[in-house]
Amino acid sequence: MISSYTSYLAYERTYEKRATAMLDSGAVRREVDYFVENIGKISTGDELVDDTRLYRFVMKAFDLESQIFAKGLIRKLFKEGIQEPTALANRLTDQKFRTLAQAFAFAEVGDFNVKKPEFVAAIVERYTAVTLESQAGEENIAVRLGLYFDRKAPGLNNWYAALADTALREVVLTGLGFPPEINAINIDRLVEKLEERFDIKDFADDEKRSKFIQRFTLQYDIRNGAPGANDRASLFPVLGSGRGGAQIISVDPSTLRAITRFS
Repeated sequence: MISSYTSYLAYERTYEKRATAMLDSGAVRREVDYFVENIGKISTGDELVDDTRLYRFVMKAFDLESQIFAKGLIRKLFKEGIQEPTALANRLTDQKFRTLAQAFAFAEVGDFNVKKPEFVAAIVERYTAVTLESQAGEENIAVRLGLYFDRKAPGLNNWYAALADTALREVVLTGLGFPPEINAINIDRLVEKLEERFDIKDFADDEKRSKFIQRFTLQYDIRNGAPGANDRASLFPVLGSGRGGAQIISVDPSTLRAITRFS
């Protein structure tokens, strides 16, 4: 049976081909086209939330598809922005919410960002990457976790942020060989153990991050008894389900792995 790491490497090698095929598919192409044609027409966070297709697109692009139901929270997030320490975005444990508020910056710059072609292209790239990862998870959840980690880990600067993300937490703890019972200990003590075991800054190094993903996939297969066992899909609660004007952005698949990070 093919190991999860072998499957991960195979997916890496065919990433551009898969991206091209996905962007050519009818369902994804329609959503991308709708987003590109309509995002520049909105001027407030409320207008974005009120457009169901735009809203779902954006939430998926920012790894928040499982929070689509929380429209009131997202409205407040956009309205308050990130400047004030007491703003909602700065009080939530999950940093993905702050990343979303910071990226669109409705409270700070109004509709300035959504009318910038490069900003729109960056959101499309994020959406494409998330969708590809979701497809990978249909075949092997460990591969999806590895791809997600490869995309998110370079931006980590503290262990608390890593542990607050369910998927990143799984990769980190599994990759370092901690048993599932480790989740029961005090969060500060767990951070101490992680700091003793690994320097989080190393995740920004491509080679070290790649080796860590190898460790994770090997440990994952050992722990779950079979490569790609799809019993951890709950780490991605909902994700796995499958500027104005009419200009269409064509995303170069070769740039997808260097996705713009709003942080």
